[in-house]
Amino acid sequence: MRLKVFSIIDETLELLQENQQLYEDCLRDVRRTLRTLLGERNEMVMDIRGRIKTKESLREKIIRNRFYIEYDKASDILAHLSDLIGVSIECRFIHEEFVLLQLLRDTMSVQDEEGLYHHPDHPSLRFDIQSKQPQIQKNGFSIYRVDGCYLRDGVRINVELQIKSLVNTFWSEIEHKLVYKNSNYYVYDDFMKELLASLKASLTIVDRQMSIIFNQMQDNSQSNLKVTQSSFESLITKGINDIFAMKMLDSVGFTMNIKNTSTILGHYIFLNELQNSRSDTDRIGALFHTFRKLNSIQIDFTDAIHMEEELHSDDPFIQRVGSYLLSIINDDYDWYVFFRMLFAIEPGNNIHDFTMFLKVIKNYLVDDYWLNTSFVKLSMEEADIVHGECMEMLADSLVDIGTIHILHDDKMKQINRAFVHFIEELEQRTISFRDFMQYRDAYRQDWIERNRAIFHRTKHD
Repeated sequence: MRLKVFSIIDETLELLQENQQLYEDCLRDVRRTLRTLLGERNEMVMDIRGRIKTKESLREKIIRNRFYIEYDKASDILAHLSDLIGVSIECRFIHEEFVLLQLLRDTMSVQDEEGLYHHPDHPSLRFDIQSKQPQIQKNGFSIYRVDGCYLRDGVRINVELQIKSLVNTFWSEIEHKLVYKNSNYYVYDDFMKELLASLKASLTIVDRQMSIIFNQMQDNSQSNLKVTQSSFESLITKGINDIFAMKMLDSVGFTMNIKNTSTILGHYIFLNELQNSRSDTDRIGALFHTFRKLNSIQIDFTDAIHMEEELHSDDPFIQRVGSYLLSIINDDYDWYVFFRMLFAIEPGNNIHDFTMFLKVIKNYLVDDYWLNTSFVKLSMEEADIVHGECMEMLADSLVDIGTIHILHDDKMKQINRAFVHFIEELEQRTISFRDFMQYRDAYRQDWIERNRAIFHRTKHD
């Protein structure tokens, strides 16, 4: 004979499935109403996300909260499930959580007989918006969590609203995965509490830093520009490192030291933003959305990287370096991790993002205008050929080193300075186009040896 608990669970899950369309319609209306109440262009609001309780989560909650004892009918369980629909307002900073709550309190001013509040023009959405906030959770941390409901077609559907900043969203998802979704950690309860408390404190500091940087970016004075740029790049790097370290641990069960890789990616993103000439406000907004997006996706650090098509570029530098990297992308794990992270940050066409990355690196190493105005003694056609040959020399020297160290910022700066000096010497040596082509291989080897010296490598390394 089957236990009663599983019969009531099956009935509840069936009812949940039957009402799925109703719940989806309600969720859509709730999100739309909240956007209206908060202001469609409210810059504090990064996103309003929502979900309907899943079967797996509902089954677990019925057992954990002993609903099967308290209620006899499936409809009663769903009617008393406070988070049947869950909605989360995501904002940028911790201090904005209260600001948004207060904004809702100001707009939802009409109280009903149950003590819930709604906006005069939107009576279907009601919240206990005047309840004491933030609430203190069992783990000791605070959260802005408000109970409410949505009325549709004579049916009342419970809605739970949470207001979370970027770092609190990140932290809560980590905690949920480590504690509530992984029973193996229960034996380390005290240890996990200390670890999560430390992580929460660290993220709170990050939030303050982000807030300071954002405020600085609002100030366009040149006196603050250098500090702002440096701080912005450091913030990107730290965010990338923290998120991907957790993603790698979740994927393969261990994490590498990806600090250098994160620094490279942070620098790349910053350079890319500068080349795209985005405003400071646009940059910080794009950063927020990038971190939120990365936090919500799963990344497999064991699956091979696949490109949608072959690399074809008229640029000799991009074609040479790109072809090499594609040949080892799934063999050299340092490069693999780097590009796995890059493609997660830029989730478009991989070969397009790969090419754009190489363009940014090339532009950082060599100023096109400077190179194109060299070798003026030659004809325009001859100079173009020489410029291409020089870029191939630079590409060959990077391939010769081969490791991800070629992307380290200190090395790229040294390569840039050495290459400028090399081209200036080469321009003085070159008597004619024929002379250059005759000694081209010797010039190439000379530059490769110079570049090896930057990495403290010899011909036999």
